[in-house]
Amino acid sequence: MRFCALALCVMASAALAQTPKTFAPPGRTAWAPVGCRTPDPIAPPLASRAAWRSLHSDEVNTDEVGVAYAPSFVSDWVAEPNTWNPTGPVFDDAGNLYFIPLFPYEDVALISLDPVTGARRWSIPNTTGSSVGSGSPLVLDDPDDPGAQIVYVGLYDRAFAVRTDGSTVWDVATDLPGTPVGVFGVNYHPGADAIVGLSRDGYLYALDRVTGASVLTAPFQLPGEVSPPGPPLAAPPAVQACAEAELDPLLDLGGVSIASVVDVLLGNGVEVANYFSIAVASGRLWVAATAPDAEDGTIDGVSSLGALYGLDLVPAGPLWTVSEVCHRSFTGGSASTPALRRDGSRVYVGDNVGNLIAIDDACNDVWTLPVGGQITGSIGVASDNGEIYASTGTTIHQVIDTGPSASIAWIADLDVFDLLPGQSAFNQNLAGVGANGIAFQAGAGVQIGAQRLTITTGMGLLDRQTGAVRAFAGGLDETVAVMSTGPDGALYIGNSPIRRPFSRCIFTGVEPLVGGIHRWKPTRLDLLLRDAACAGADRAKNARKQRAECPASVAADRVQLGQLAAQSRGAAATALADGDLTAAEKARVDRWLDRIEQKLAQGRIPRSPFRAMCRHLVRSRG
Repeated sequence: MRFCALALCVMASAALAQTPKTFAPPGRTAWAPVGCRTPDPIAPPLASRAAWRSLHSDEVNTDEVGVAYAPSFVSDWVAEPNTWNPTGPVFDDAGNLYFIPLFPYEDVALISLDPVTGARRWSIPNTTGSSVGSGSPLVLDDPDDPGAQIVYVGLYDRAFAVRTDGSTVWDVATDLPGTPVGVFGVNYHPGADAIVGLSRDGYLYALDRVTGASVLTAPFQLPGEVSPPGPPLAAPPAVQACAEAELDPLLDLGGVSIASVVDVLLGNGVEVANYFSIAVASGRLWVAATAPDAEDGTIDGVSSLGALYGLDLVPAGPLWTVSEVCHRSFTGGSASTPALRRDGSRVYVGDNVGNLIAIDDACNDVWTLPVGGQITGSIGVASDNGEIYASTGTTIHQVIDTGPSASIAWIADLDVFDLLPGQSAFNQNLAGVGANGIAFQAGAGVQIGAQRLTITTGMGLLDRQTGAVRAFAGGLDETVAVMSTGPDGALYIGNSPIRRPFSRCIFTGVEPLVGGIHRWKPTRLDLLLRDAACAGADRAKNARKQRAECPASVAADRVQLGQLAAQSRGAAATALADGDLTAAEKARVDRWLDRIEQKLAQGRIPRSPFRAMCRHLVRSRG
């Protein structure tokens, strides 16, 4: 039996028929990099930025990749559909996927998937008996085996490292003293050559990358207490019970209420509700958590303020200790993961009252910009043009950071569904930043007050120049995580429906929940090839202008040009197999790519072959 609040019963018919709009194949984007990009410190064994490597893509949480997103795609496979995934998958250089489901019924701590079929390649069992999940793995290069990579997983009571074939490198106990809770993923500290984990109750550990041995004199605990519990879930008890029953096939709540899951997602009653960053150049850790208890004026075991902490690892003989360098408190706290410029010179967070805040590396405010709604999750930080991307519950804002101030350049119009009266479309995800656009997920449903009840969803791509929709394709389900991508430009999410269970219990005609990992398959690979080639042409043109002014920027450009060339190779091969490219065209593209790779190997900027390939594909494809 379905239950509903009185105000919603009247609108039950609004659950029907949100049809995704159809968009013509997109033309070449007019967006291009201008001037010097943010320098990109390289610290082996950090993997290239050609794919999603950690929870927010990289060690500084930019949500940016160097490759082009597919500009034409369709919903493809859903793998492991009986799992609930509040974080997205990460990828190795071959495109293989790795993810950690939350509270799975199976005793599993890590699953790897094939990128083409979604079939399970292998899994690592849960050996401790405690609940697992809520974090993303970390993929690093293996310095001892060039071309190989290692996947690192950090849980509360256990951490392990495995090769991409599933064989174990090390598997250790973390020795944290508390009751196991979630860890939102691990990160890499170059100075200590350590894998760092941060738990929901504020404990930080650091393990030797090679052996897994602890490199800290003792686990470090942040000085805050739990945040306030937040208002109770507004849904009537019968609706909550129904929503829990809907979620039951996807995750083993074990008596945990859906209200508790929502509280963690909102940062209520916890000390840490997000991932953290590590600046490569300085090694400084940036953590968003709760402020010390006394700072809210009352010592009562509850921290009403949030805080951004700058932490350093300090040598202590052969080991390290953690030292707080500074912190900046926030009214109402922050569930926003700190996102950094690639050079670590600036930190971006969202507070709970609709502000985007830029902070320098000494915790001083640089500017504050209202964006008209609470920012969800992490800020997307592009390498070029001062662009940053702030997601709210309704839309995505492109903000331009000019240094001492910032302004909103555009606000996306997510008009991607044919809606019936009483329905709304809204933003469902964080912004993913690619070389040819901004990836997003939109949902459609009914909004009552501040509550958005999602009924259907889809995946899309925005133009970076204008915010206009370039492409969109429907496909369930929703995610509370990120927009991941592999090296081929395909889009992936971790399905984690949290609004749709309530919609299922209130409305009729709502599709069943879908768990697992969802892939959107690139189509029209000739268009992906065009976008990668033109992104390379624009970047090479700008890099040639900047050679004298910013050599560090140009060095990062050459790295990205290599990534775009590699992506173009793969796209061309698939385009030929799919009939999107003729054999003669493929041979011509291969000759251009041969010249690009030759010039890159010589340390040169391959502008001419990228430009020729782009022009040919634009003339023939639009």
